[in-house]
Amino acid sequence: MSVPIDPLCDGEAERSAALHAYRLLDAPREQDFDDIAHMASRVCETPMAVVNLVDTRRQFFLAEVGLGVRETPLDTSFCGHAILEEDVLVVPDARRDPRFDGNPLVHGTAGLQFYAGAVLKTPDGQPVGTMCVLDTKPRQLNALQIDMLRFLARQAMTQMELRRSLAVRDRLLVEARAAEARRRDLAHEMAHRMKNLLSMVQAVATQTLRQSTSMEEGRLAISQRLTALARAQDILTLADYEEATICEVVAATIAPHQTADRRIRSCGPDMLLTSQQALGLSLAIHELATNAAKYGALSNGSGTVDVGWTNEHGTFVFDWIERGGPAVVAPQRRGFGSKLIERIVASYFNGEGRIDFAPGGIAFRLVGKPDARPVGRVKAGDP
Repeated sequence: MSVPIDPLCDGEAERSAALHAYRLLDAPREQDFDDIAHMASRVCETPMAVVNLVDTRRQFFLAEVGLGVRETPLDTSFCGHAILEEDVLVVPDARRDPRFDGNPLVHGTAGLQFYAGAVLKTPDGQPVGTMCVLDTKPRQLNALQIDMLRFLARQAMTQMELRRSLAVRDRLLVEARAAEARRRDLAHEMAHRMKNLLSMVQAVATQTLRQSTSMEEGRLAISQRLTALARAQDILTLADYEEATICEVVAATIAPHQTADRRIRSCGPDMLLTSQQALGLSLAIHELATNAAKYGALSNGSGTVDVGWTNEHGTFVFDWIERGGPAVVAPQRRGFGSKLIERIVASYFNGEGRIDFAPGGIAFRLVGKPDARPVGRVKAGDP
């Protein structure tokens, strides 16, 4: 007995992939395919008819009449031979056909003798199954019956293509709904973040003008503070507005204030900050660096600034420490910058901030809970 299909032969992988793309193997019975099988049985006057999908090692019956099973092994099947044909395979008497010598379906209790099968082909010509009829006695089909077998094979393929098209449509609809939901969520999130950002800008502008002694001083201070916010916003934009790493935030905010001999040094583990934390920390660093350049450690040629942070056991600690600058004199009145650093920024971290005007140099410490996760190893060095 010959083996009808070699699963390892050239082209069999492509044929199998084409078959599996319909996702009908092991599918429940459907009336449309049952009707096709019943029509084939009536037209061809055979007790058995099958709408059959031929896999590499088994055949699965989308519909069957007279067999009572949904699948059989491929190595004893008639359809394994039929699928190698271009059109229709007719076996008038399998007992006299050498291809079925020793086949238990022919010479066993089943006693199958007659077979006729039309190939089910995909639109690009891949054979994936058969529309076949069987009988336990030898016989022939007339031309009309063979034409009807071809027609019913095409109808079966039309039903298969329809189901695949509907499945693709349903998948695309699901994807489109998911994309629309993501778009709505993004629009809502963007509106929320823009509202927060505009509130922060409004507070910065209002408080800066209130504390300024002239319009030019206020204009310059607002411009510098908004530039610091813009740099942080650029980082958030690259990260889809959700969060930013603290190393990126510190580096971007310090960069405009860094001296030629790099007297601002930073060190700490990288971690993610929320958008509000990133914006707030950028403003705090900007205020500290601006003050250091005007009055503190960066106002002479030898002072230094150490920026460091830790995130251990659920506690975030951020330090700004100035050394080597002019002697510090505590201000008689706290400006908006100090309030911004100690109160507003600290609130984004659910913590507290404190500026210490020690004679040896200003120090700022922020202690809070960042609600963030680490993203890498400790990073140190100048931005």
